[in-house]
Amino acid sequence: MEPRPSVAAEPSVAAAPLARTGTDVPPALRPVPDAPQVRARMRAARARGLAWALANQRPDGSFGTFESPRAREVYLDTQSSHRAFHTATTALVCWSLIAPAVDDPAAAAALERGLGWLERQGEIGRASGNTFYSVWAHTYLIELAASVVRSPHLAPHHAAWREVMEREVAVARREQSAEGGWAYYDFNHVGQNPSGNESTSFNTAAMIEALLDAREAGAALPEGVLADAMTCLERMRIPTGAFAYGTYAQLGVAADYNKVSGASGRLQVCNLSLFRMGATGIDGESLLRGVEQLRTHHHYIEIARGRVMPHEAYYRNSGYYYFFGHYYCARVLQVAPAGARRDLLVRWLAEQMAIDQNPDGSWFDYPLYGYGFAYATGYAMRTLELLVPLIEAQCAAGDPAAPGGAPRP
Repeated sequence: MEPRPSVAAEPSVAAAPLARTGTDVPPALRPVPDAPQVRARMRAARARGLAWALANQRPDGSFGTFESPRAREVYLDTQSSHRAFHTATTALVCWSLIAPAVDDPAAAAALERGLGWLERQGEIGRASGNTFYSVWAHTYLIELAASVVRSPHLAPHHAAWREVMEREVAVARREQSAEGGWAYYDFNHVGQNPSGNESTSFNTAAMIEALLDAREAGAALPEGVLADAMTCLERMRIPTGAFAYGTYAQLGVAADYNKVSGASGRLQVCNLSLFRMGATGIDGESLLRGVEQLRTHHHYIEIARGRVMPHEAYYRNSGYYYFFGHYYCARVLQVAPAGARRDLLVRWLAEQMAIDQNPDGSWFDYPLYGYGFAYATGYAMRTLELLVPLIEAQCAAGDPAAPGGAPRP
Protein backbone atom coordinates (compact mmCIF):
# COMPACT_ATOMS: atom_id res chain seq x y z
CA MET A 1 0.00 0.00 0.00
CA GLU A 2 2.95 2.32 0.53
CA PRO A 3 5.55 3.16 -2.11
CA ARG A 4 8.95 1.55 -1.97
CA PRO A 5 12.27 3.44 -2.25
CA SER A 6 13.10 4.84 -5.67
CA VAL A 7 15.67 7.16 -7.18
CA ALA A 8 13.48 8.49 -9.98
CA ALA A 9 14.41 12.02 -11.03
CA GLU A 10 12.17 15.01 -11.70
CA PRO A 11 10.77 15.04 -15.27
CA SER A 12 13.04 16.90 -17.65
CA VAL A 13 11.94 20.28 -18.99
CA ALA A 14 11.18 20.44 -22.68
CA ALA A 15 13.67 22.44 -24.75
CA ALA A 16 10.95 24.55 -26.38
CA PRO A 17 8.36 25.87 -23.92
CA LEU A 18 4.74 25.30 -24.78
CA ALA A 19 2.59 28.27 -25.69
CA ARG A 20 0.72 29.59 -22.68
CA THR A 21 -3.05 29.56 -22.81
CA GLY A 22 -5.75 29.84 -20.19
CA THR A 23 -6.06 26.07 -19.98
CA ASP A 24 -2.36 25.69 -19.16
CA VAL A 25 -2.93 27.14 -15.71
CA PRO A 26 -3.69 24.36 -13.19
CA PRO A 27 -7.22 24.81 -11.78
CA ALA A 28 -5.94 25.19 -8.22
CA LEU A 29 -3.86 28.24 -9.25
CA ARG A 30 -6.68 30.10 -10.97
CA PRO A 31 -8.32 33.06 -9.17
CA VAL A 32 -10.52 32.07 -6.24
CA PRO A 33 -13.90 33.64 -5.43
CA ASP A 34 -14.27 36.36 -2.85
CA ALA A 35 -15.22 35.56 0.72
CA PRO A 36 -19.03 35.99 0.43
CA GLN A 37 -19.14 33.66 -2.57
CA VAL A 38 -16.99 31.09 -0.83
CA ARG A 39 -19.15 31.30 2.29
CA ALA A 40 -22.28 30.58 0.27
CA ARG A 41 -20.62 27.62 -1.43
CA MET A 42 -19.40 26.28 1.93
CA ARG A 43 -22.83 26.48 3.52
CA ALA A 44 -24.41 24.61 0.64
CA ALA A 45 -21.63 21.99 0.64
CA ARG A 46 -21.95 21.38 4.38
CA ALA A 47 -25.72 20.99 4.12
CA ARG A 48 -25.41 18.47 1.30
CA GLY A 49 -22.62 16.61 3.09
CA LEU A 50 -24.63 16.34 6.29
CA ALA A 51 -27.65 15.09 4.38
CA TRP A 52 -25.51 12.39 2.74
CA ALA A 53 -24.06 11.28 6.08
CA LEU A 54 -27.49 11.04 7.71
CA ALA A 55 -28.87 9.08 4.77
CA ASN A 56 -25.95 6.63 4.69
CA GLN A 57 -25.60 5.66 8.34
CA ARG A 58 -25.94 1.91 8.80
CA PRO A 59 -28.82 0.57 10.93
CA ASP A 60 -26.40 -0.29 13.75
CA GLY A 61 -25.13 3.32 13.90
CA SER A 62 -21.80 2.81 12.11
CA PHE A 63 -20.57 4.16 8.79
CA GLY A 64 -18.94 2.30 5.91
CA THR A 65 -18.94 -1.35 4.94
CA PHE A 66 -16.55 -4.19 4.14
CA GLU A 67 -18.27 -4.73 0.77
CA SER A 68 -16.15 -3.83 -2.24
CA PRO A 69 -17.16 -3.11 -5.85
CA ARG A 70 -13.76 -4.10 -7.26
CA ALA A 71 -12.06 -7.44 -7.72
CA ARG A 72 -8.67 -6.49 -6.27
CA GLU A 73 -8.38 -4.73 -2.94
CA VAL A 74 -5.65 -3.56 -0.57
CA TYR A 75 -3.75 -6.11 1.47
CA LEU A 76 -5.58 -7.03 4.68
CA ASP A 77 -3.61 -9.92 6.19
CA THR A 78 -6.60 -10.89 8.35
CA GLN A 79 -10.23 -9.85 8.64
CA SER A 80 -9.32 -7.82 11.72
CA SER A 81 -8.28 -5.08 9.33
CA HIS A 82 -11.94 -4.55 8.49
CA ARG A 83 -12.71 -3.85 12.11
CA ALA A 84 -9.95 -1.23 12.09
CA PHE A 85 -11.21 0.45 8.91
CA HIS A 86 -14.83 0.33 10.08
CA THR A 87 -14.02 1.85 13.47
CA ALA A 88 -11.78 4.59 12.06
CA THR A 89 -14.37 5.52 9.44
CA THR A 90 -17.18 5.68 11.98
CA ALA A 91 -15.06 7.76 14.34
CA LEU A 92 -14.29 10.25 11.56
CA VAL A 93 -17.93 10.69 10.56
CA CYS A 94 -19.05 10.96 14.18
CA TRP A 95 -16.40 13.62 14.72
CA SER A 96 -17.89 15.59 11.83
CA LEU A 97 -21.38 15.32 13.37
CA ILE A 98 -20.50 16.88 16.74
CA ALA A 99 -20.87 20.49 15.56
CA PRO A 100 -24.11 19.98 13.56
CA ALA A 101 -25.59 18.01 16.48
CA VAL A 102 -25.71 21.16 18.60
CA ASP A 103 -28.82 22.47 16.83
CA ASP A 104 -29.86 19.73 14.38
CA PRO A 105 -31.97 16.95 15.99
CA ALA A 106 -31.34 14.53 13.11
CA ALA A 107 -27.57 15.01 13.39
CA ALA A 108 -27.79 14.62 17.18
CA ALA A 109 -29.69 11.34 16.81
CA ALA A 110 -27.20 10.03 14.25
CA LEU A 111 -24.29 11.00 16.48
CA GLU A 112 -25.93 9.28 19.44
CA ARG A 113 -26.21 6.05 17.44
CA GLY A 114 -22.64 6.35 16.16
CA LEU A 115 -21.15 6.95 19.59
CA GLY A 116 -23.13 4.04 20.97
CA TRP A 117 -21.76 1.72 18.30
CA LEU A 118 -18.20 2.83 18.96
CA GLU A 119 -18.59 2.46 22.73
CA ARG A 120 -19.58 -1.17 22.21
CA GLN A 121 -16.53 -2.04 20.10
CA GLY A 122 -13.85 -2.14 22.78
CA GLU A 123 -10.16 -2.03 21.93
CA ILE A 124 -9.25 -2.51 18.27
CA GLY A 125 -6.35 -4.91 17.86
CA ARG A 126 -3.80 -5.48 15.12
CA ALA A 127 -4.54 -7.77 12.23
CA SER A 128 -1.16 -9.44 12.81
CA GLY A 129 2.38 -8.68 13.87
CA ASN A 130 3.16 -7.04 10.56
CA THR A 131 -0.16 -5.40 9.60
CA PHE A 132 -1.96 -2.91 11.80
CA TYR A 133 -4.39 -0.58 10.11
CA SER A 134 -5.66 -0.28 13.67
CA VAL A 135 -3.39 2.78 13.92
CA TRP A 136 -6.10 4.73 12.06
CA ALA A 137 -8.73 3.61 14.56
CA HIS A 138 -6.55 4.55 17.53
CA THR A 139 -5.74 7.98 16.05
CA TYR A 140 -9.32 8.99 15.38
CA LEU A 141 -10.79 7.43 18.51
CA ILE A 142 -8.41 9.68 20.45
CA GLU A 143 -9.44 12.71 18.40
CA LEU A 144 -13.13 11.91 18.74
CA ALA A 145 -12.81 11.27 22.47
CA ALA A 146 -11.03 14.58 23.02
CA SER A 147 -13.78 16.38 21.13
CA VAL A 148 -16.60 14.58 22.93
CA VAL A 149 -15.31 15.37 26.43
CA ARG A 150 -14.92 19.04 25.50
CA SER A 151 -18.50 19.30 24.15
CA PRO A 152 -21.06 20.38 26.80
CA HIS A 153 -24.00 19.05 24.78
CA LEU A 154 -22.48 15.55 24.98
CA ALA A 155 -22.21 15.50 28.78
CA PRO A 156 -23.96 12.09 29.10
CA HIS A 157 -21.08 10.58 27.12
CA HIS A 158 -18.22 12.27 28.94
CA ALA A 159 -17.45 9.50 31.41
CA ALA A 160 -17.46 6.76 28.78
CA TRP A 161 -15.29 8.73 26.37
CA ARG A 162 -12.78 9.73 29.03
CA GLU A 163 -12.27 6.00 29.51
CA VAL A 164 -11.92 5.53 25.75
CA MET A 165 -9.41 8.38 25.59
CA GLU A 166 -7.31 6.95 28.42
CA ARG A 167 -7.39 3.47 26.89
CA GLU A 168 -6.41 4.70 23.43
CA VAL A 169 -3.59 6.90 24.73
CA ALA A 170 -2.17 3.85 26.54
CA VAL A 171 -2.49 1.76 23.36
CA ALA A 172 -0.70 4.44 21.35
CA ARG A 173 2.27 4.33 23.69
CA ARG A 174 2.26 0.53 23.82
CA GLU A 175 2.28 0.25 20.03
CA GLN A 176 4.71 3.10 19.39
CA SER A 177 7.63 1.83 17.36
CA ALA A 178 11.19 1.38 18.55
CA GLU A 179 12.10 4.48 16.52
CA GLY A 180 9.30 6.53 18.04
CA GLY A 181 6.75 6.61 15.23
CA TRP A 182 3.60 4.87 14.09
CA ALA A 183 2.66 3.10 10.87
CA TYR A 184 0.32 0.50 9.45
CA TYR A 185 2.92 -2.10 8.44
CA ASP A 186 6.05 -3.59 9.94
CA PHE A 187 7.34 -6.50 7.90
CA ASN A 188 10.45 -6.72 10.09
CA HIS A 189 8.58 -7.22 13.36
CA VAL A 190 10.31 -9.26 16.04
CA GLY A 191 8.48 -8.27 19.24
CA GLN A 192 5.53 -6.50 20.77
CA ASN A 193 6.61 -3.09 19.53
CA PRO A 194 7.07 -2.47 15.81
CA SER A 195 10.69 -2.22 14.68
CA GLY A 196 10.16 1.33 13.43
CA ASN A 197 11.68 0.55 10.04
CA GLU A 198 8.37 1.37 8.37
CA SER A 199 7.00 4.19 10.52
CA THR A 200 5.35 6.73 8.25
CA SER A 201 5.74 10.46 8.67
CA PHE A 202 2.05 11.17 8.31
CA ASN A 203 0.83 8.46 10.72
CA THR A 204 3.38 9.68 13.26
CA ALA A 205 2.35 13.31 12.83
CA ALA A 206 -1.38 12.52 12.98
CA MET A 207 -0.87 10.59 16.21
CA ILE A 208 1.13 13.48 17.68
CA GLU A 209 -1.81 15.76 16.85
CA ALA A 210 -4.26 13.36 18.47
CA LEU A 211 -2.15 13.07 21.62
CA LEU A 212 -1.77 16.84 21.90
CA ASP A 213 -5.55 17.22 21.60
CA ALA A 214 -6.05 14.53 24.21
CA ARG A 215 -3.70 16.35 26.57
CA GLU A 216 -5.68 19.56 26.09
CA ALA A 217 -8.82 17.58 26.92
CA GLY A 218 -7.32 16.47 30.23
CA ALA A 219 -5.58 13.19 29.40
CA ALA A 220 -2.29 12.39 31.09
CA LEU A 221 0.21 11.31 28.45
CA PRO A 222 2.81 8.60 29.15
CA GLU A 223 6.26 9.99 29.79
CA GLY A 224 8.37 10.27 26.65
CA VAL A 225 5.63 9.48 24.13
CA LEU A 226 5.73 12.89 22.44
CA ALA A 227 9.48 13.36 22.67
CA ASP A 228 10.11 9.99 21.02
CA ALA A 229 7.58 10.73 18.28
CA MET A 230 9.07 14.15 17.60
CA THR A 231 12.55 12.64 17.27
CA CYS A 232 11.24 10.13 14.73
CA LEU A 233 9.39 12.75 12.69
CA GLU A 234 12.21 15.29 12.63
CA ARG A 235 14.52 12.65 11.12
CA MET A 236 12.19 12.48 8.13
CA ARG A 237 12.32 16.22 7.35
CA ILE A 238 13.73 17.11 3.93
CA PRO A 239 15.17 20.59 3.19
CA THR A 240 12.66 21.11 0.34
CA GLY A 241 9.85 21.27 2.88
CA ALA A 242 8.72 17.70 2.20
CA PHE A 243 8.89 14.76 4.58
CA ALA A 244 10.00 11.27 3.69
CA TYR A 245 7.14 8.83 3.30
CA GLY A 246 8.57 6.64 6.04
CA THR A 247 11.66 5.85 8.04
CA TYR A 248 12.69 3.17 5.55
CA ALA A 249 12.82 5.91 2.89
CA GLN A 250 14.33 8.77 4.86
CA LEU A 251 17.69 8.52 3.11
CA GLY A 252 16.11 8.38 -0.36
CA VAL A 253 15.50 12.10 -0.72
CA ALA A 254 15.60 11.77 -4.52
CA ALA A 255 12.67 9.34 -4.54
CA ASP A 256 9.73 10.67 -6.51
CA TYR A 257 7.31 10.36 -3.59
CA ASN A 258 9.73 12.22 -1.31
CA LYS A 259 9.64 15.29 -3.56
CA VAL A 260 7.18 18.04 -2.73
CA SER A 261 5.12 17.01 -5.77
CA GLY A 262 4.58 13.61 -4.17
CA ALA A 263 4.36 14.74 -0.54
CA SER A 264 2.24 17.92 -0.64
CA GLY A 265 -0.79 16.15 0.83
CA ARG A 266 1.20 14.58 3.63
CA LEU A 267 3.52 17.37 4.71
CA GLN A 268 0.70 19.53 6.16
CA VAL A 269 0.18 17.37 9.22
CA CYS A 270 3.93 16.99 9.68
CA ASN A 271 4.47 20.76 9.71
CA LEU A 272 1.52 21.23 12.02
CA SER A 273 2.57 18.70 14.65
CA LEU A 274 6.16 19.95 14.74
CA PHE A 275 4.94 23.54 14.97
CA ARG A 276 2.73 22.69 17.95
CA MET A 277 5.65 20.86 19.55
CA GLY A 278 7.91 23.91 19.14
CA ALA A 279 10.36 22.24 16.79
CA THR A 280 13.27 24.33 15.54
CA GLY A 281 12.81 25.63 12.01
CA ILE A 282 9.02 25.24 11.85
CA ASP A 283 7.36 28.63 12.20
CA GLY A 284 4.44 30.54 10.74
CA GLU A 285 6.26 31.07 7.47
CA SER A 286 6.88 27.32 7.21
CA LEU A 287 3.18 26.66 7.67
CA LEU A 288 2.10 29.10 4.97
CA ARG A 289 4.78 27.90 2.58
CA GLY A 290 3.65 24.31 3.08
CA VAL A 291 0.06 25.15 2.16
CA GLU A 292 1.28 27.12 -0.83
CA GLN A 293 3.23 24.04 -1.90
CA LEU A 294 0.03 22.01 -1.75
CA ARG A 295 -1.77 24.56 -3.88
CA THR A 296 1.07 24.85 -6.39
CA HIS A 297 1.44 21.08 -6.82
CA HIS A 298 -2.23 20.29 -6.35
CA HIS A 299 -2.72 18.87 -9.83
CA TYR A 300 -0.52 15.89 -8.95
CA ILE A 301 -2.54 14.81 -5.93
CA GLU A 302 -5.74 15.70 -7.80
CA ILE A 303 -4.83 13.28 -10.59
CA ALA A 304 -4.41 10.54 -7.98
CA ARG A 305 -7.84 11.07 -6.42
CA GLY A 306 -10.23 8.22 -7.14
CA ARG A 307 -7.70 5.94 -8.84
CA VAL A 308 -8.19 2.27 -8.13
CA MET A 309 -4.54 1.35 -7.66
CA PRO A 310 -2.57 3.12 -4.91
CA HIS A 311 0.46 5.14 -5.94
CA GLU A 312 -0.05 4.72 -9.69
CA ALA A 313 -0.23 8.48 -10.28
CA TYR A 314 2.64 10.93 -10.84
CA TYR A 315 5.19 11.10 -8.02
CA ARG A 316 3.50 8.03 -6.54
CA ASN A 317 0.64 10.10 -5.13
CA SER A 318 -2.32 8.10 -3.87
CA GLY A 319 -5.93 9.08 -3.36
CA TYR A 320 -6.17 7.79 0.19
CA TYR A 321 -4.39 10.80 1.66
CA TYR A 322 -6.17 13.41 -0.47
CA PHE A 323 -8.82 14.48 2.04
CA PHE A 324 -6.52 13.53 4.92
CA GLY A 325 -4.09 16.14 3.59
CA HIS A 326 -6.72 18.80 3.03
CA TYR A 327 -8.14 18.32 6.52
CA TYR A 328 -4.77 18.91 8.17
CA CYS A 329 -4.24 21.81 5.78
CA ALA A 330 -7.29 23.45 7.38
CA ARG A 331 -5.77 22.86 10.82
CA VAL A 332 -2.57 24.49 9.62
CA LEU A 333 -4.50 27.54 8.44
CA GLN A 334 -6.11 27.85 11.87
CA VAL A 335 -2.73 28.57 13.46
CA ALA A 336 -0.87 30.17 10.52
CA PRO A 337 -0.16 33.92 10.65
CA ALA A 338 -3.16 36.05 9.72
CA GLY A 339 -2.93 38.23 6.63
CA ALA A 340 -3.56 38.33 2.91
CA ARG A 341 -1.61 35.11 2.22
CA ARG A 342 -3.65 33.12 4.69
CA ASP A 343 -6.91 34.70 3.54
CA LEU A 344 -6.27 33.58 -0.04
CA LEU A 345 -5.33 30.06 1.02
CA VAL A 346 -8.41 29.74 3.23
CA ARG A 347 -10.69 30.71 0.34
CA TRP A 348 -8.83 28.41 -2.03
CA LEU A 349 -9.15 25.41 0.29
CA ALA A 350 -12.84 26.02 0.96
CA GLU A 351 -13.52 26.39 -2.75
CA GLN A 352 -11.54 23.22 -3.49
CA MET A 353 -13.70 21.25 -1.05
CA ALA A 354 -16.83 22.55 -2.79
CA ILE A 355 -15.40 21.63 -6.21
CA ASP A 356 -14.55 18.11 -5.03
CA GLN A 357 -18.01 17.34 -3.66
CA ASN A 358 -20.05 14.76 -5.55
CA PRO A 359 -23.57 15.58 -6.79
CA ASP A 360 -25.09 13.38 -4.06
CA GLY A 361 -23.35 15.39 -1.32
CA SER A 362 -20.55 12.93 -0.55
CA TRP A 363 -16.82 13.19 -1.08
CA PHE A 364 -14.55 10.41 -2.33
CA ASP A 365 -10.82 9.91 -2.85
CA TYR A 366 -10.01 6.18 -2.76
CA PRO A 367 -11.99 2.93 -3.22
CA LEU A 368 -11.11 1.30 0.10
CA TYR A 369 -13.70 -1.49 0.22
CA GLY A 370 -16.95 0.26 1.17
CA TYR A 371 -15.37 2.84 3.47
CA GLY A 372 -14.13 5.39 0.91
CA PHE A 373 -17.16 7.67 0.59
CA ALA A 374 -17.83 7.75 4.33
CA TYR A 375 -14.30 8.50 5.56
CA ALA A 376 -13.71 11.10 2.82
CA THR A 377 -16.98 12.80 3.72
CA GLY A 378 -15.95 12.84 7.37
CA TYR A 379 -12.65 14.51 6.53
CA ALA A 380 -14.26 17.02 4.16
CA MET A 381 -16.98 17.99 6.62
CA ARG A 382 -14.39 18.54 9.32
CA THR A 383 -12.31 20.60 6.89
CA LEU A 384 -15.21 22.91 6.11
CA GLU A 385 -16.13 23.18 9.78
CA LEU A 386 -12.65 24.47 10.63
CA LEU A 387 -12.73 26.97 7.77
CA VAL A 388 -16.10 28.52 8.70
CA PRO A 389 -14.80 31.02 11.30
CA LEU A 390 -11.88 31.99 9.06
CA ILE A 391 -14.23 32.74 6.15
CA GLU A 392 -16.69 34.53 8.42
CA ALA A 393 -13.87 36.76 9.64
CA GLN A 394 -13.00 37.67 6.06
CA CYS A 395 -16.62 38.48 5.29
CA ALA A 396 -16.89 40.66 8.39
CA ALA A 397 -13.65 42.47 7.57
CA GLY A 398 -15.03 43.36 4.13
CA ASP A 399 -18.44 44.51 5.40
CA PRO A 400 -18.42 47.90 7.18
CA ALA A 401 -21.90 47.14 8.54
CA ALA A 402 -20.77 43.98 10.27
CA PRO A 403 -19.66 44.10 13.93
CA GLY A 404 -16.04 45.18 13.86
CA GLY A 405 -16.10 45.24 10.07
CA ALA A 406 -13.88 47.46 7.96
CA PRO A 407 -13.43 47.78 4.21
CA ARG A 408 -10.78 45.45 2.85
CA PRO A 409 -7.86 47.18 1.10
